[in-house]
Amino acid sequence: IGSASLACPDSSHFHFLDRIGAMGFAKRMLGGRISCDLEEFEEEEGMSVLLAALASLRMLGGKIAGFDLEEFEQHKMKRDSSVDRISGRVDKDIYYWEPKSLRIRAINWWHVFLAEYLTYVYNTAIAGAVLLILSQIWYGHFDLTRFRVLLGDPIVLEVICLVAVVMAYVSHWKPAVYCLENVVYTPPQEWQVSQKDLVDIISNLGCFSPDSLEFQKRILDSSGTGESTHWPPGILTLKDSAGVLDAGIASARDEAKEVIFTLVRDILQRTGVRPTAIDILIINCSLFCPTPSLCALVCNEFCLRQDVRTYNLGGMGCSANVISVDLAKQLLQNQPGARALVISTENITQNMYKGNEKGMLLQNTLFRCGGCALLLSSRRVDALRAKYKLLYTFRCQLSDNDSYNCVYQQEDAEGNCGVSLSKDIVKVAGRAMRQNFVMLGPYVLPIREQAAVVFNHLAVRFVTLARRRHWPIAEHWEIPKGYTPDFGKSIDHFCIHAGGRAVIEGVKKNLGLSDRQVAPSVQTLYDWGNTSSSSIWYEMDWVERWGGLRRGERILQIAFGSGFKCNSAVWVALRVDVTKRRRPLKQDAAASPGTGPGAASPETPPQAGPSEQAAPNGANGAHIASKKAK
Repeated sequence: IGSASLACPDSSHFHFLDRIGAMGFAKRMLGGRISCDLEEFEEEEGMSVLLAALASLRMLGGKIAGFDLEEFEQHKMKRDSSVDRISGRVDKDIYYWEPKSLRIRAINWWHVFLAEYLTYVYNTAIAGAVLLILSQIWYGHFDLTRFRVLLGDPIVLEVICLVAVVMAYVSHWKPAVYCLENVVYTPPQEWQVSQKDLVDIISNLGCFSPDSLEFQKRILDSSGTGESTHWPPGILTLKDSAGVLDAGIASARDEAKEVIFTLVRDILQRTGVRPTAIDILIINCSLFCPTPSLCALVCNEFCLRQDVRTYNLGGMGCSANVISVDLAKQLLQNQPGARALVISTENITQNMYKGNEKGMLLQNTLFRCGGCALLLSSRRVDALRAKYKLLYTFRCQLSDNDSYNCVYQQEDAEGNCGVSLSKDIVKVAGRAMRQNFVMLGPYVLPIREQAAVVFNHLAVRFVTLARRRHWPIAEHWEIPKGYTPDFGKSIDHFCIHAGGRAVIEGVKKNLGLSDRQVAPSVQTLYDWGNTSSSSIWYEMDWVERWGGLRRGERILQIAFGSGFKCNSAVWVALRVDVTKRRRPLKQDAAASPGTGPGAASPETPPQAGPSEQAAPNGANGAHIASKKAK
């Protein structure tokens, strides 16, 4: 039942409806609701129009709850006694005393048929066909001679079995999920801040001790972020020493509107998809969950359909984008032919920590503004224009106390709210990544690498068992080291969550990656900072522009989040956007060494840039050089 209503306070608005016009109008309003004032139907002509509309709606499957002429006359008498003839004021709300007589509720029976009764039609048709065949066999009208001859032919039986197996396999084959377009948010020039601006803003807050200020300066100096990251306007007011921090909910909502609305407009314009064509909307924002939700904000701004399925994810940390993609995949595979809009962002306005706990000061120096939007589809026709195809998603959730408490939002002793980062976060992230890659490996690694892992595991167990049983020859054996498979043989590009230099270096060391393979993460951290869950798509954008992406190559996204979680997604490139190649996303191309003149050409694999040659750890060369000079 629709929820749209059309109120007609003036009887002249309804004079254009004759008997034929009423039927056409009812067709157009099918699935909606019409509420009209009783004054229109006092005249004889108005009554005839009403009856024509009722007849047409009944023909089209609509209904009027409890309508009866005698009841209409009773309601008319009640209305005459409750309406002031001079002022026209009604004692009671019109929706309170006349809903049964004149509120027309039209039901979209086609939607009801598809949603509820189509399965029954199929079952009835199958049962009817079976009964027809049985009746023909019973009365002798069905010749089984040819059927027996066919069953006696072994080739026919093999073909029937093969068709049955193929049909059983296809019936369990879930539709593929495609990414039609991906966009990232580029904040306006006014939001851009240098490291000096960040230090001035932190100092102008006036709530930090000298030790805390010095600690934040040291962290900022070694964070790996560049000179052109972004903070929201509510915090940028503190650039001026006389400024005041605007961290209210109105300012936070304005930041969310600017980021999310820009992303939605951009992706709809690039794909040419109308807002009403979106079936599923998923938004993740960990620390800002207002009422109404961010999904309701988008639905209100872009007039999405009333039956759109919305999901608002909060508190999922920096790995929430992969969680949103995995949720969209499950929904799209269970609803073939649907489209899902996934938006990932984080709100900075209300999340400045104002205390002096060192474990909670890191958030002031790492996190920056950003966001991304993806348009996913399970329509087969969309495969012709899709950029990526989603191959796998894997999620790992650790449940021990150390993992749960390593990223924890809390209040300090003075009541200041912030996010505490434990010193064990790198170790916890390593354990979570190992569990995730145990699930990921069998799906992406080549057979040779999988065999090497199995052989190494058996060798370790054999030598351990031999030494435990004190075999004479085993005393001279050394327990083999664990073998780390080379994921670079099956993955062409790596997008590691840009959570900080320590996170990137930890993943690089554990997987044995090169500087070139972690370049998207290093450059994203330098250009944009830690944009939370959207960082892996800034890295994907960097790969499209400077990483030499080719059709058919695989991209692995790895993200870490509070809880503690490690999530991964594997995509394969179906189409390369050549308009992005060697074109910087920012206006100031010199902001990142990876997007400057020394960037890799799209025709050849990217070589180590000046920053990588100057710093083996993958950080920006000029940044490290200045640090060494100090």
